[in-house]
Amino acid sequence: MKIPEQIHAGLIDGAVVLGGTGTEDFRRGAYGIADRMKQAPMQFDSVFDIASLTKVTGTAVLLAFCVEEGIIDLDAPFTEYLPYHGRLFSPVTVRQLATHYSGIQINYPYFPGEEKKMIEAILSLDFVRPPMTEYEYTCTNYILLGLLIERVMKKPLEQLAEERIFHPLGMNDTKWGAPVDGALSRTIRTINAAPGVISDHGARAIAPHRIGNAGIFSTASDLAKFCRMMLNRGRGFFKTDIAELFFTNQAPPGMTPRSIGWNMAPDFIPEGCSASTIHHTGWTGQAVWIDPAKQRFLILLTNRFGDSIESWRGRLAAAQEIFNTIV
Repeated sequence: MKIPEQIHAGLIDGAVVLGGTGTEDFRRGAYGIADRMKQAPMQFDSVFDIASLTKVTGTAVLLAFCVEEGIIDLDAPFTEYLPYHGRLFSPVTVRQLATHYSGIQINYPYFPGEEKKMIEAILSLDFVRPPMTEYEYTCTNYILLGLLIERVMKKPLEQLAEERIFHPLGMNDTKWGAPVDGALSRTIRTINAAPGVISDHGARAIAPHRIGNAGIFSTASDLAKFCRMMLNRGRGFFKTDIAELFFTNQAPPGMTPRSIGWNMAPDFIPEGCSASTIHHTGWTGQAVWIDPAKQRFLILLTNRFGDSIESWRGRLAAAQEIFNTIV
């Protein structure tokens, strides 16, 4: 389903698309509206709450820095770095959190405006199964990773991300927790939040503390800078080949393939892309594909207002149509 068809069907209000290689763009466009309350048209520089893309553009990258610098061992129990009070069936490693094979429960309590109480509750959650027995994607894994990174790096996530990721890459329209100053007027409305308000319930409840699963605001152009760093395997950004963690399957044979942060499952890889393509989505309508073998990426940012699964299928169909034009 092409993007205009998705808008007509009510799945999304609008979209921004940016596809490219390591050096040039092959598709750019803005469609529909950014804010249904104001009927404001979508612009190519519209700012999106990128929801769970935060996990891969923020938390996973900061984790890689920690590993590269010897501050964190991926195969050490995460409890070596973070005080934890919940029930564990067996030790859970940092790697198992980062690949969603930890066995932690999906749900966690919200205490709006009570940051310390909410963090304590998260650090007391029971794991529901032993690690590596089942893949289950959950925000809780990346909330724990965010808390862990802040503890070992002794700085808040938003400061670390600005210093280590956004500023070095020239992502000047990107910020963790809110749009950058002066960008509210071009920030889109999401299915459950006004422009500039974090869509994720947990990230909103614990604010102003930033957590590792959601909350980054960005644009397609800024995300393209990130994708090009990834296509370049982090050369000139990291000091080593640590970026290979993002492109290497960490799961056992026969189980859902995951790298550090990224999904590698074939069910969301458009035909014509290589099997090494990594990808991730966001609940409010975002998706990114990075194909290291064919040296290309695609960013699809939408403001979803329709069914989540149908929107997911729509993004895949739109990506397929776009990739078909360049194969």
